[in-house]
Amino acid sequence: MKKLIFSVIVLMLAILFTEHFHSFTIGFSLAIIAVGASYLIAYQAIRQPQYVMTYLVLAVITKLVITVSGVIWVFSNSLIHSPITFLVAYAFFSVLITYSVSRYRAYQRDRSEQQQKEILHTGLYEQILANKYQIRARR
Repeated sequence: MKKLIFSVIVLMLAILFTEHFHSFTIGFSLAIIAVGASYLIAYQAIRQPQYVMTYLVLAVITKLVITVSGVIWVFSNSLIHSPITFLVAYAFFSVLITYSVSRYRAYQRDRSEQQQKEILHTGLYEQILANKYQIRARR
């Protein structure tokens, strides 16, 4: 249902802002770049949990720098005709992309947990442990 609502809103926004298509696409593009870069940095904390706060602060700063520099560049080159359209597109797609990425990560985590449960219930886990201890005993 949420996907349908988001799709309808995106379609409505695209129809409403066809007059200012450049502003709409630039806002959309800037949101993708800013959220994507901050996502890549923030989720590195999963691999190195001792630096979680550093990665999260770096992700926020990166998003702000990309957004501010993008807005300055867009306005200095007079690429957009409607700042309101740009703002609405950036804000909406920033929220939409953040939601999509969060749902994707939750889906991956649930899938991984399900695979681990299947391994534990099939007895394959005991075989893996037995093989692991046999390899260590040989050394």
